[in-house]
Amino acid sequence: MDAGRKERRGGIGGTQDVWVHPVQLFVGMDLFSIEAAFSPSLPVGGLLGRKGFFEYYKVTFDPAPDPPEVEIERVYRA
Repeated sequence: MDAGRKERRGGIGGTQDVWVHPVQLFVGMDLFSIEAAFSPSLPVGGLLGRKGFFEYYKVTFDPAPDPPEVEIERVYRA
């Protein structure tokens, strides 16, 4: 993990060190090259940012069903 680019990022839980790595993300038939930040000190799995994915997809979480449902819709922007 520490082979990546070290940065300091902030969020709801405060700031912490993260290591940024290039990642190829497959969603359906689409392939995106993004940078993902990882941290060994998160108490639970978390989302560290939204750049590179949420610009192209609308994601809806519905926690009511068991198991919870996630809907992903491709968004085409000009």
